Amino acid sequence: MSRTVRMILALAIAVSTAGVAHEPPPAQAQQGLSAATRQQLLASLEKGAAYLRSQQRPDGTFDDHPGVTGMAATALLKQTGVPREQSLQTVGKTLDFLASLAKPDGGIYEKIIPHYITAVSVQALVAGGRAADKPTIERARRYLADHLLDEGEGITKDNKFYGGMGYGGTSNGGIADIISLELSLRAMKEAELPADDPAWQKAIQFLQRTQNHKETNDQPWSGTDGGFVYYPGYSQVQGTTTSYGAGTYAGLLSYAWANLQPNDRRVQNAMRWIREHYTVDENPGIGDKALYYYYMVFAKALKTVGEDTIVDPKGLAHNWREDLARKLISVQAPEGYWVNKNPAEMQGNRVLVTTFSMLAIESILE
Repeated sequence: MSRTVRMILALAIAVSTAGVAHEPPPAQAQQGLSAATRQQLLASLEKGAAYLRSQQRPDGTFDDHPGVTGMAATALLKQTGVPREQSLQTVGKTLDFLASLAKPDGGIYEKIIPHYITAVSVQALVAGGRAADKPTIERARRYLADHLLDEGEGITKDNKFYGGMGYGGTSNGGIADIISLELSLRAMKEAELPADDPAWQKAIQFLQRTQNHKETNDQPWSGTDGGFVYYPGYSQVQGTTTSYGAGTYAGLLSYAWANLQPNDRRVQNAMRWIREHYTVDENPGIGDKALYYYYMVFAKALKTVGEDTIVDPKGLAHNWREDLARKLISVQAPEGYWVNKNPAEMQGNRVLVTTFSMLAIESILE
């Protein structure tokens, strides 16, 4: 091609594209936390911790509900920038109280919702790191693994609840649910249940049946959006099998605890739903219900799977750490606590909601 021809072609291209507006590429979200936000977040975390300490009773408990007490202890023990030895000065009595609830079968509970209380207690005792608690943790770890629903409870593999976990009673008509299972799997993971234990594969069976992903869900109701419902065939979006926020993040976390890798198609389908429903303003699908639990699993899940930026369907990149940090700072009470204006799911309980918020912040900061 001659130089003259090349010049003519170049001129023609320039003329044909003159005046055409080109969309700028999507802005890239800033990675991590800004120094200013981090400083504000650490101050917010300490205010929350001070509030919890002010609520502690002489016997070490923070609430009549031992599960709330266990959550509070965990939040304080995981507080960023505070040495474990210092935190143990505050919650040593709390861990003693939880350990005193241990039963011969390995469970850690008083009377009600034994699975939930055991899972929460295990997380607190693991966070405490006391050598004396190791045998209690190991027995509780086995208790949780053995109480996943299977043939031992008369649940066969074709039952939609197979591999699931409930609070230790019924929950909205079901005997297992995604929230209880995630909590138990997290405790089993933190207590170092071996990766080859059969419990993980049983849990995956339930998880697949709770995900709207027809490729791996054998239930006839399943959709295709990749999100999760509360338990197979039932969503917290009343009267539907529609995926919702807290359930989906809990499902994503559960897959991580059960040793699925981020490139697994089941994990990737959950991430697709998350990208399409990204928000820190509500619990997608159910608004302000269980909002602070949503914040906790939102932060824990994205940190655990290694996602620093979420790109939504419009191509906008979101730095979730900055977004959630600013939200939590903005809604903290001057006294240091957090509370949900919607009291459903115990979210009128300031101690519980403060622990959810602190655990979310601790994931943001990690």
